[in-house]
Amino acid sequence: MTDNKQRSIAKPMDSNRQANSVLRPRRYRFALLVWMSLLGVSPALAQDVVLDRIRAVVNEGVVLDSDIIAATEFLKQQARSNRQQLPPDDVLTERVLDQLIDREILRQHAKEVGVAVDASSVNRAIEQIARNNNMDTLQFRQTLQSQGFEYDNFRLNIEQDLLLQRLIEREVQTRIRVSAQEIDDYVDAIKNDVEDQQRYRIQHILIAVPPTATPAELETAQNRAQAVLARLRGGDDFSEVAAASSDGARALQGGNLGWRTLPEVPEFLADALRSMNPGDLSEPLRSANGLHIIRLADRQSGDQTQQEETLARHIFIAGDDADIQQKLQGLRAQLQSGASFKDLATTHSEDPNSANNGGELPWFSQGQMPQQMQEMADSLPINEVSTAFRTQFGWHLLEVLDRRTSTVDESALRDQANSALRQSKVEQETERWSRQLRDESFVEIRS
Repeated sequence: MTDNKQRSIAKPMDSNRQANSVLRPRRYRFALLVWMSLLGVSPALAQDVVLDRIRAVVNEGVVLDSDIIAATEFLKQQARSNRQQLPPDDVLTERVLDQLIDREILRQHAKEVGVAVDASSVNRAIEQIARNNNMDTLQFRQTLQSQGFEYDNFRLNIEQDLLLQRLIEREVQTRIRVSAQEIDDYVDAIKNDVEDQQRYRIQHILIAVPPTATPAELETAQNRAQAVLARLRGGDDFSEVAAASSDGARALQGGNLGWRTLPEVPEFLADALRSMNPGDLSEPLRSANGLHIIRLADRQSGDQTQQEETLARHIFIAGDDADIQQKLQGLRAQLQSGASFKDLATTHSEDPNSANNGGELPWFSQGQMPQQMQEMADSLPINEVSTAFRTQFGWHLLEVLDRRTSTVDESALRDQANSALRQSKVEQETERWSRQLRDESFVEIRS
């Protein structure tokens, strides 16, 4: 894997590595003095030199101040784009440092086991993301830049996501098994059990507890969970508390697990969800990974053997400027005065996949479009044009043309069951695996 900051990775430390770590500051200082002398900078003038400070030593690698600054700015821009609330800067910096430590551990582990990501794989992934957002690669890059994202940082994040994906495929997914009986039970539940046909939108906070935790460590975790629960019951926003306090993989996404059916979540979560109403909080729930607090954000009834599909057309303009919204509102006024949607989409839309077809999109079902577009489509009567609304990559006008319901056949149901059950198991095992890697690593955080 290409790394913008090459860091030497030696063999794993021996049992004396923690004691030896106290010598490192002198070694780094000696290297710094040599570096300054080569540049003709005297130690007496060192206070005038801006240095990239080491914030954490991770085995034989490091996390730098510049890493934290870049990652924090990327997260803030992403949050602005998604209208997401982040915790205060001091809390956010701590969470970002924690993520970067985990990322460095995974990077080192990938190198040890021979897992890498090449530039062509990153290119293909970005091309696919662009296509999923109805853009070509150049449009996608320009849209990112117009929203304040550094393209190189975005690319680095994609590279790191691919690396994690390949590690999970190699070290987690190969251990996952879904039995025919589990698939039979899942299909039977969504066919015959009204409760299991419902979909639940879940928010989640994890207080990690190692499997070998001592009674004192478990008590500390339980106290922490109760403190978190007290904040939530006191009215604190769940997303903000999750971003600041959760050890889960989706902490900085507000702990949002999205929509799940009961067969798609572990049994201990399903048992709690059955008795919850929207807005309810659970007590701390124990699993092998730690203590879990969940909030039921919403619940929908629906027959999982039936699939609702929507046919719609849109006019899309990339970017985040206020004048784009005004332009689309002007186009909406023209449509309400009798202008042709097809003609306006052909002339003004920047979606290369639909503009030449009058803005018409393929039939889509739940989860295939950005959340904001899906919600707008669900709320519109047929043949009504929306007001201008925003997704992550730009502004849209949307008109729903038709809706239909199709039956999901037995083979597709079994494929759905296998995929959902496997994903649930992979998520749980990935939490355990990544925590184990962290526990086995030497980490020294510096102030």
